[in-house]
Amino acid sequence: MRIIVIGAGEVGYHIAERLAHEQHDITVIERDPAVCQKVQEGLDLMVIQADGSSPRALEEAGIREAEMVIAVADVDEINIVACALANQYGVPRKIARVRDLELGEHPILAGGKVLGIDLLINPNQVTAEEIIRVVRAPAAAEVADFADGRVQLLGVKIARGAPIANRRLRDLRSVQSSTPFLIVGIARGDQLLVPTGDTMVGSEDHLYIVTRREYVGDILVLLGRAEPPSKRFFIIGGGRIGARVAEALEAESTALKILEKSPARCEFLAQRLDRALVLQGEGTDVRLLMEEGISEMDAVVTITDDDATNLLAGLLGKHYGARKAIALIKRPDLIPLVEPLGIDAAISPRLLTASVILKYIRRGRVLSVFELPESEAETLEVVVAPETPAAGRSLKELAMPKDSLVGAIVRGEEVIVPRGDTVLTVGDHVILLALPRAIPEIERLFG
Repeated sequence: MRIIVIGAGEVGYHIAERLAHEQHDITVIERDPAVCQKVQEGLDLMVIQADGSSPRALEEAGIREAEMVIAVADVDEINIVACALANQYGVPRKIARVRDLELGEHPILAGGKVLGIDLLINPNQVTAEEIIRVVRAPAAAEVADFADGRVQLLGVKIARGAPIANRRLRDLRSVQSSTPFLIVGIARGDQLLVPTGDTMVGSEDHLYIVTRREYVGDILVLLGRAEPPSKRFFIIGGGRIGARVAEALEAESTALKILEKSPARCEFLAQRLDRALVLQGEGTDVRLLMEEGISEMDAVVTITDDDATNLLAGLLGKHYGARKAIALIKRPDLIPLVEPLGIDAAISPRLLTASVILKYIRRGRVLSVFELPESEAETLEVVVAPETPAAGRSLKELAMPKDSLVGAIVRGEEVIVPRGDTVLTVGDHVILLALPRAIPEIERLFG
């Protein structure tokens, strides 16, 4: 597929890199010369230094032959104009990232449809939704829902002395008979392993587990991470994301506090929120955190615009007694530092936005996409279609790619933990983990 990516910041670079690995024909338009050089040095792609809303630049990029335009520049107006122009050139699919809530939600734009834009993505909204999911799962660093929420992927660091530590996966079958689950990925150091039956669960592993929602509590016990539900929250950062998270958590919390340094923003939050206590101050002010009861909080969520502040505030909150620390991290190079430092979960707008785009690109048989942090792996929900290689064949016969693993099969109301002799039928929802090199073969098998 010929695709033009406009904007090569964190999201644009990541999308271009991922799609290039999958053998798509990618052209990047970026106006910053330093960023253009970075793309040229890191990726073997055609790069045009220009404004993405320039018709001349779009024509140079081959807009008349393009099948998709992905506009993720830092300026909303550039993305909207670029996609509107692409529509005039006859490009079949157009995706634009917009940060302004009014541009994304005002009914006069109809979600971008009146301008010919097929998908408008608001990273703030996507990020807020992910933070809420992670906050609601006390022991998990990553949470993804599949099959309308009946199946979940959990990313959990195993606790010391956990019942399944230092055991081979094949030796867990007796446990799995009463608590169905499948370990589809193991993050060990800086590597992500797609495990086999002979893989040993290490005492320091970060496990990615697929299971039915009702078994999550039992599985956390096996991982040594059983914890009561979170009810007391401390949010640091009252911007657009912080406000959305606070609004969602108000109804289910027994104590909700939100700390924001801007007095004007505090006044806005106090008028918008019904039950939350709005505080004015710095998120790294230890005395203020202690006075406001950080030690009694189930979770501290740091959502300011500064990564360093989010890391430090999260560490302070955890050090002074908060049970869980969740930090918004925009820079990809900082994400590997989060877990060793003691932060429980890192939320990456880049990965979340990219996941929405990848899901749209693979739309049709692919219903959901979730990218795992610190790796290039994806968890996909695909549908078995008629007249595809997957239909009517067992997983053993299908010979799934080496770097992939099926975690669950949803058939009607039934959720199946698969075995090699499990036969796929038309209409099955298959949840699987795959590394990028396995994606083309999976797309072939599932149509």
